[in-house]
Amino acid sequence: MVRRIVALFVMVLLSAAAHAEGFQYEEGTHFAKLEVPVKTRDPEVVEVTEYFSYGCPHCYRLEPLVARWKEDLSPDIEFNRTPAIWKVSGYELYARTYYTAKALGVLEQIHGPLFNAIHGERRRLLDLESMAGFMAAHGVDSEKFTKTFNDSFGVKAMYQQAIARQRVYRASGVPAIVVNGKYRIEAAMVDNSNANMLKVATFLIDREKRLLSDEGEDDE
Repeated sequence: MVRRIVALFVMVLLSAAAHAEGFQYEEGTHFAKLEVPVKTRDPEVVEVTEYFSYGCPHCYRLEPLVARWKEDLSPDIEFNRTPAIWKVSGYELYARTYYTAKALGVLEQIHGPLFNAIHGERRRLLDLESMAGFMAAHGVDSEKFTKTFNDSFGVKAMYQQAIARQRVYRASGVPAIVVNGKYRIEAAMVDNSNANMLKVATFLIDREKRLLSDEGEDDE
């Protein structure tokens, strides 16, 4: 009887360990594997991409959660964003604005305020003129912004690359999170919960880190 109890106890522990190792989230249910992986910048680190739009109210609500979540990421995790470029009012303008701000080195300066202006203040920033006015109000030279928006080769290149990435992402909506160019997480997959999206992202990050670690040991 004692042996049976011990055996049962061990089985329970193993089951709990298996659950902790990642069986609580399943491919095809809580996340999707991309048919074609997206090449990441550095194969030695795990890359996490927030797929979003300034025009998306769900992305606006996700933003403070992401800001806190990012603070706990280890230094070997690279976080970035890519804007959705859809035929939806404002989305193309917002995407180009994102890359223009990035080219000018003011992205972090205007990222939160732009979200708040659109959703908190309900401002209709739907054309280049109004966007340039917003930028000027936040310390960015409006003429420089407009010229970079229209003429920068770098902005055009980043914009086209974003279009190519979203074809591979095949997301049905935003926000979405892509982990290491391999997996896509959408709110609809996790009970429309932004917090659950980040939990699944953390799970996949840990799995990718273990994979990189194992590959490193094999190379030794």
